[in-house]
Amino acid sequence: MGKLVANIDDDIKARAAALYDSMGMSLSTAVNMFLRQSLVDNGLPFKPTRHTPDGYPVPPVHNAYMFERSEKGHVILPADWDDSEDDVYDQYAK
Repeated sequence: MGKLVANIDDDIKARAAALYDSMGMSLSTAVNMFLRQSLVDNGLPFKPTRHTPDGYPVPPVHNAYMFERSEKGHVILPADWDDSEDDVYDQYAK
């Protein structure tokens, strides 16, 4: 098996390693998967773009879009988002 040496920012490497560890794989396995999928796709396994497929810019990651989750993984919407005139979102509000 060959070795691959790549220069990666320390923070990016640590965060990616933690992500893949939480998925039950090593960073090395993830890189192998990326390279193998590149061969299957005959190119990058994703389309590098600064826009979403509908043409709108990708919004920056912001904590305003990060919601708490229930034990089952469902998003818990802020209580002030609930319209008191209906019960559509009542099960999801805090």
